[in-house]
Amino acid sequence: MSAEPGQKPARGRRGRPKVASDATHREAVTRAAWTCFLERGYGRTTMGDVAAVAHMSLSTIYRFFPSKTGLFSAVVALHRQSMLALPGAYDDLPLDVALGRIFQIDLDDEARRQREALMTMLLVESRQFPELETLLHEQGPQHAQRLLAEWLEHQQRLSRLAVPDAGTAARMLMDVVFGATSLKSTDAPQWPGGDDRPAYLRHCFSMIAEGLKPRDTA
Repeated sequence: MSAEPGQKPARGRRGRPKVASDATHREAVTRAAWTCFLERGYGRTTMGDVAAVAHMSLSTIYRFFPSKTGLFSAVVALHRQSMLALPGAYDDLPLDVALGRIFQIDLDDEARRQREALMTMLLVESRQFPELETLLHEQGPQHAQRLLAEWLEHQQRLSRLAVPDAGTAARMLMDVVFGATSLKSTDAPQWPGGDDRPAYLRHCFSMIAEGLKPRDTA
C-alpha cells in the first residue's frame, strides 16, 4: 500500500545478513574434513560425514570439493600452514627469532598434539591409499620447501643473510626441524629435539642464523 501524502513511506525490511564468502565456506569445509579424518580416518570418512560436521548441505560440499581426494589435498595444505607459517611478515625480527616463528616452535601442548595427530593420520592414510601419497608430498613438504626457499631469497635481497642456494638451505632447515625422512620408519612423526624440542630448535636456529650472516669480502 502506498504512503499517504505528507507521510514518510514505511521502511522496508532489512536485507538478509551478509552471506559468508566462498573462501570462508571452503575453509570451514576443510576444517570439518580435518576433524572427520582425525576421528574416522580418510577411508571411513564420507562426504556426508563432512557435510554433517560442517552443517552444510551435501551439494555445497561437492560444489567446493568435487572429490574426496581434493578435500584431502586441502586438509594437507591447511596442515602445512600449521607447520610452516609462510607467507608472513618477519623482516623486522632477528633471523633466529623469525625462523622460530615460521616453524611455530612455541605452540601450546594441545595445538602440538593436534598437529602431530594429523601428521600421523596423513602418513598412515597416504600409505594405505597410494593416490594420496603424491598429493601429500606436493601440498606438504614440497610446497613448504618452496615457500621457505622464497623467503630465504627475500631475506638475501634485504642483505639479512647470504645463501648460495636457497633451495638447498630450505631443505636443510626442514631436515633440522622435522628430521630426515630416510631415518623415519614408523607412522608417527619422529621429530628431533627430545623432551624440550623448542629449546633445541632455538639453539639450532641461533647457530644457523650465525652461519648465514653476510660476510665482509674485503
